Amino acid sequence: MITLGLGKILPMRREPPPSRAETLAKTLSEAVERLKLPSEALQSLSEAAAWCLNRSLPQNNFRSSELDPSAFLKVPSFDELGIGLWLERERESYQLAVDAINVNRSTLVRDTNIELADPALLGSKGRLLLYEPLETVTDGASEASSRGFFDIEDAPPWDTWFLYSSGSIVCWVPEAMVEIAQEGIDANPVDCIHWCNWRKL
Repeated sequence: MITLGLGKILPMRREPPPSRAETLAKTLSEAVERLKLPSEALQSLSEAAAWCLNRSLPQNNFRSSELDPSAFLKVPSFDELGIGLWLERERESYQLAVDAINVNRSTLVRDTNIELADPALLGSKGRLLLYEPLETVTDGASEASSRGFFDIEDAPPWDTWFLYSSGSIVCWVPEAMVEIAQEGIDANPVDCIHWCNWRKL
């Protein structure tokens, strides 16, 4: 309370609490600053989100033919290469795949005049997901439970990929797909797909 000189008492003006969107935006903004992500990664995040939001639940479940990275992911088996070389080739293939997706998506976003979103605001429009491709199993549990959002190797759709780091693919999942993605995560027996908490990165 504030007491005025004339003996009157006026209630203090209280600011309304921040909304959930504002809180998430602040959290993401702080995390982005703490991570010191390269500008290229932030640009790729913005473009991935813009691309997915613009597509509005497509029938191909965010696996657009324009961004299909399958050609980069063809690696000989470890029986042919040996486990050490196979692991190296696998990691290289995922890095090449993510790089190709980012380059192609950037061109498509620019050429179709899709408006980019501020990375600091994306926490209210979707969630970050980590996929560890070398930890997967091909049991189909995540695929069935998520109604095809994840594939038989637990991979999230490539339209959502924007970064490959330390053996993990980082994805941005639109809010509209979070529920079915969660169903796939719950069914996954090896924890190779899980939400990425910006506060803990």
